[in-house]
Amino acid sequence: MPDYSEITDKLNKFLRLQTFPVALRMAEKGEELPEAFEAMKKKRTPMPLCQGVSLARRYGWKVLLGSEEMTCPLGALAMGFVPPKDRYMSGEAEVPFWVRSKQARAKIAANLPKLEHGRYAYIMAAPLAEAEFDPQLIIIYGNPAQMMRLVQAVIYMTGEAVVSNSLGAVGCGTYVSKALITGECQMVVCGAGDRIFALTQDDEMVFTIPVAKLAEVVTGLEDTHRFGMRYPTSSYLRFSPQLPNTYQDLMQYLASEED
Repeated sequence: MPDYSEITDKLNKFLRLQTFPVALRMAEKGEELPEAFEAMKKKRTPMPLCQGVSLARRYGWKVLLGSEEMTCPLGALAMGFVPPKDRYMSGEAEVPFWVRSKQARAKIAANLPKLEHGRYAYIMAAPLAEAEFDPQLIIIYGNPAQMMRLVQAVIYMTGEAVVSNSLGAVGCGTYVSKALITGECQMVVCGAGDRIFALTQDDEMVFTIPVAKLAEVVTGLEDTHRFGMRYPTSSYLRFSPQLPNTYQDLMQYLASEED
């Protein structure tokens, strides 16, 4: 297993993150869980997936969520914990309720990335440095300038654009499900549920790195940092400002030989 403590240190060095990068694994049915997570089966704490990720990234907690804990139907669909039934897929179920028409909701339902129904039993999440399992994804929350650095790291290695896919809701369908399905990095504008129930702040976005690409992204951060790409962004300060006329007059007076 890679040294995730060292990787966390590098992510913090180059991104100056305000919350922990999160390791996440979808545990398949029958998969043996680490001891700490096995013990957590006895204590149910119903919540949306995005809230569980927030507990890991803000509190540093280990989080275990199964189908019985999932309170968000869209997140449960995206994780494959429940089947995509007709009433939802047709748009008749008024979720999201703020979407104008049945047809628009049906299009959202069709385009929502969904993991195979019944394949996974649990979601395990923990701060990356403390992961006791082999993560599949690394989830990083940050502001747009920090997201830019992650995009630059990917571009540096591949030359291929990172495509942002956002619905204004069910962000986990992209930053978890789509990342697992495609094996590609994902950048998402967090939706309403993430902001209401997981307390994601106005300036935060989320970026997911499949573990197979983690070493490349870290190398990209290191190398682009060496070439001058930084966070915080380096401002250009090599200029001579023009001060107010009164300041210029006073400077001329003080520097003159006149008393």
